Amino acid sequence: MSDIQTIKDRIDIVQFISEYIQLKKAGVHWKGCCPFHQEKTPSFMVQPDRQFYHCFGCGKGGDIFNFVQEMEGLEFVEALKLLAERAGVKIDTFKSEINKSEKNRILEINKMASYFFNKFLTEMDASQKARDYLLERGMKMETIKEWQVGYIPDQWELLIKYLLKKGFGIEDIVSSGLAIKKDNANSSTGKGYYDRFRGRIMFPISNVHGDIVGFTGRVLIETEKSGGKYVNTPQTLIFDKSRLMFGLDRSKMEIRSKDSAVLVEGQMDVITAHQAGMKNVVAASGTALTIEHVKLLKRYTNNISIAFDTDEAGLKASKRGIDIALQEGMNIKVITIPDGCGKDADECIKKDKQIWFDAVKNATGIMEWYFSINLDKLDLSSPKDKQHSAENILSEIIIIPYAIERDHWFKELSERINVDIDTLKVEAQRIDNQNNKLNYIQDTEEEKPKNNILPVKDRYLLDVENLWAVLVKYPNLFIKYNEQIKDTLFDSTWLLAIYELAKTQYNDNNRIDFDELGLKLSEEIKNNFNILLLQADEFYNMEPEKDLERTFLSILKRVEEGNKKKNISKQII
Repeated sequence: MSDIQTIKDRIDIVQFISEYIQLKKAGVHWKGCCPFHQEKTPSFMVQPDRQFYHCFGCGKGGDIFNFVQEMEGLEFVEALKLLAERAGVKIDTFKSEINKSEKNRILEINKMASYFFNKFLTEMDASQKARDYLLERGMKMETIKEWQVGYIPDQWELLIKYLLKKGFGIEDIVSSGLAIKKDNANSSTGKGYYDRFRGRIMFPISNVHGDIVGFTGRVLIETEKSGGKYVNTPQTLIFDKSRLMFGLDRSKMEIRSKDSAVLVEGQMDVITAHQAGMKNVVAASGTALTIEHVKLLKRYTNNISIAFDTDEAGLKASKRGIDIALQEGMNIKVITIPDGCGKDADECIKKDKQIWFDAVKNATGIMEWYFSINLDKLDLSSPKDKQHSAENILSEIIIIPYAIERDHWFKELSERINVDIDTLKVEAQRIDNQNNKLNYIQDTEEEKPKNNILPVKDRYLLDVENLWAVLVKYPNLFIKYNEQIKDTLFDSTWLLAIYELAKTQYNDNNRIDFDELGLKLSEEIKNNFNILLLQADEFYNMEPEKDLERTFLSILKRVEEGNKKKNISKQII
């Protein structure tokens, strides 16, 4: 058995794809909204027995390798490495090709660097101050090891020398973001390079699959030359902070189980919350919430509770992300930590973890929260104050994608400030027109995926495929109408091969077994045949046998008529 087949056999395609989109059981298959194009009615099908998926909307389909390549933008050897590690398969046949991939080499460098940082923190005397700092902040040693938190002393080339001894190339180390290259650097001697992270506590950042793609380094002792309290890996082939959420690889299943994600500000907030027993907590990696973060979270839930600084600066920094999540139809709540109980999750949990758990439990809906901060102290006798507060709330109402929900909040605002609903809607239209000019709305539109709908097929080919979809569901129809189902009906279509195999099988055994027939198909035709099986279950699964026969005869008649027209067209040409 090949390495590729072994990987396919060990990974459940339904479980794997469920890490990207929400699938629901539909007969023997699973169904969900396609991740490759925008749709409201699910047309994406997964067949677990054949380890195959297909979208009837955009036409994309294949096996688990095709899926991860398409979703993650990976080359085959990169997808192979990812899936092999997931399946616990040691790759032999493609080892040289895997090592040729720069992305894979950087992943190995990061993995080794993380091991180095953690080993240095937990075992070296020079890390005593770093260990004391983390322990004083309430982090347990088992948590440090679990999250691979590390430390690197304030030296210029310590990590570079370690990685070079492990056989990595200096240019790859630079490409990983762990080293910086001076203008006079010499790659042959290794001179002119220095560590990006020095004198810092290191937090590895992983993608959703658990691969370490970058780091955040927090300075242990701040000086004028520290270069900032926090330093992140720069943009690399595998690190893009706008597409990564700290802790999501560890919390994704808990998020799905609880149907809720808790979004906090920093790595320490996430780790402290997990240590306290709240496992559905994540953080954006050194940036405000982006459209890609929202898409990541939507794989697992539509519900987010957000903890952020609720002062003016904190609200301004968080508003763009909140607006994006609202536009995507997510349910958002705001976590409010009581006064005197800490400014963030980390501080609150250290004082009393129950206060934090209660704050999350009692989080306020985002619209109720907006109403509260804008109207609770409003002077209704002041037209200017009323206008300003109404604008703030209307700016949020108009980005809610659901008409009934918008109408509810228009009515609520009308009652609260005693302004006619029609007047509010006129004002909302003015704000909407103005907002369409703002950069963040334009950026969001640019980032929306293209709606790559499958081109409309030739009607004759559609009828031929539907004819066979019915036959797959009820093979006895092939036997019953054997004389009417002729090879000439399928000329110039891939289904001619299916017909010839079915005819041979019937003539030899007086029966039709499509499972057996499928084993004799070429790989290219087998993919089309798998789609046909999905089509049969999707469109003809619930029909009674008599109705199915009537449907078959109706389609057969259209195929015969279509075939005549095609032949006439050929003669004219």
